[in-house]
Amino acid sequence: MEMDEMGLVELFGYDKLERELLLSQNNLSSTSPEYCALYDFRDEMTPEEEYSYSEQVLKSDGFDVSDIPGVNCLNQILPCNIEYNYDKYKRYSQVAIDEYNRRFKDANGELEFVKVLKAMGQASRGIRYYITFMAKDLGDGGEIKTYQAVVLDGIDSETAKSFRLKPPEDEREDYSESCVGGNSCLR
Repeated sequence: MEMDEMGLVELFGYDKLERELLLSQNNLSSTSPEYCALYDFRDEMTPEEEYSYSEQVLKSDGFDVSDIPGVNCLNQILPCNIEYNYDKYKRYSQVAIDEYNRRFKDANGELEFVKVLKAMGQASRGIRYYITFMAKDLGDGGEIKTYQAVVLDGIDSETAKSFRLKPPEDEREDYSESCVGGNSCLR
């Protein structure tokens, strides 16, 4: 296996037990049509699916990835249904906001939660959530801005792993290069 293929396997795979956890958190029971459709899966993506998925992950840093029906790969990032359990995604957004407020209180940085816009989930020693949400920047006159955070819902804790102002669509590729490695990126 070439190094590139190895990296893709590590980046895009997840096991069936973790997939079941993600499905259950999105209200997909074993009798629902969505569950049955999702469990009619392949263990690998086609080269075209892999390319498309890779492009989406790289362009959005995991915050905007389409589902690939019928594919079951280790650690694949999947869209979450925020309407099913909105309060959970609101709580994860608040975990990120609380960490931001704690770190930047001396610089008069303070955010106040407004609304969850989107969430992606990835099995990773729990579930890693890529959440896009809106918050008021109280240090900037209460302006409402869009932020993105990675929050790990681990075995015994919820932790904000990264946090950033959502980059403009036309600057995403340049912006993501400066945030490689899960570093917190604030602009």
